[in-house]
Amino acid sequence: MSVFRGTAWAGALLLCGCAASMTYRADDVPDEPLSAADRVSGRVLIYTTETDDDRLITAGSTSFAGSGLKLTTPVGIMVREIAFKVFSRAASGGADESHDLSGADRFAIIVRPQIENFEYGFPDSKHLGLDVKPQVRLTLRITLLDETGRVLLEKDYDSGAVSGTRHLILNKVVDRTDKLTHQAIYDLMRRAAADVHSFQRTEAAAARAG
Repeated sequence: MSVFRGTAWAGALLLCGCAASMTYRADDVPDEPLSAADRVSGRVLIYTTETDDDRLITAGSTSFAGSGLKLTTPVGIMVREIAFKVFSRAASGGADESHDLSGADRFAIIVRPQIENFEYGFPDSKHLGLDVKPQVRLTLRITLLDETGRVLLEKDYDSGAVSGTRHLILNKVVDRTDKLTHQAIYDLMRRAAADVHSFQRTEAAAARAG
């Protein structure tokens, strides 16, 4: 592709109402070793509502580069499946997914994961916007529930700005942003797993003291 044609294509991406969708892709979820601090005792239930699962965020880029692009991100499915993958490995008894709390007394921990905010952009673009670095930022909310649905603990996790590698905007920009989003959610979920570990230790110590 000539420089002229590439610049024209990038200009169209910057200015036109282009739309695209990201998807949950299991292969894009990292598969990294877990530390002892991430380990959870017992079996975990990943609880979501159908409304949680159906949640989409459609937004434009926060930067001038890519400002004509509208991305739709299935944050509900992404966060549920990544939570299931992380806690399946972190919990000594594995994990299940459900929209129902019946039988929840069989689980040591009930986790409700939600994405509160999601934004993306391509800051620090070079070469007339052709050379970009994707960046995402999101807020994960984790709620721990008892078997009746009562909230035991609620905490928000802010990823801050998470940047990917620099590449040509013509080269699978949506795919690369999608993969970066999976990584950012996974990293926050690991932080949440560590906090669940700490919560269990605190609850166990309180029970012994009582």
